[in-house]
Amino acid sequence: MSTLIRWKPSLEWMPLRTFDRLWDWDFEEFGKNLLDIESEKAVSWVPRVESYEKDGHFVIKTDLPGIEAKNVQVTVENGCLTIQGERKMDKEIKEEKIRRREVFYGSFQRSLAVPEGVKTEEMKAKYHDGVLEITAPLEKKALPKKIEVEEAKK
Repeated sequence: MSTLIRWKPSLEWMPLRTFDRLWDWDFEEFGKNLLDIESEKAVSWVPRVESYEKDGHFVIKTDLPGIEAKNVQVTVENGCLTIQGERKMDKEIKEEKIRRREVFYGSFQRSLAVPEGVKTEEMKAKYHDGVLEITAPLEKKALPKKIEVEEAKK
């Protein structure tokens, strides 16, 4: 079975239209190269975080599965919170026996700005079941204030 490919003569003399050539790529080969061991070492991973306010506290949570608490460091300096650590690969597994690798290993670092009104000196971090939870109280002036709405007299 043969496949016909439409010839686009404009591509021959317009080299700046690079996206038209996108479908000429060999995506299967591209995927193999992307997941190659050497290129994987160059790719760093960053854990996802969520932050919210709850009961007068600022809370940051991040999932760090497969990482021991001793391999996680949390620092705060000049209004910037940094979470860093390392996920280590199981040394008993031989490279040639791996069939698929979708989990990133190695060191990571995630930094985010701490909003105004967060008491960073009272910040605490807990690690449980692969989830790091960082909490810090909010200053009273940073808390929302409820304003009563009065009905106007006629």
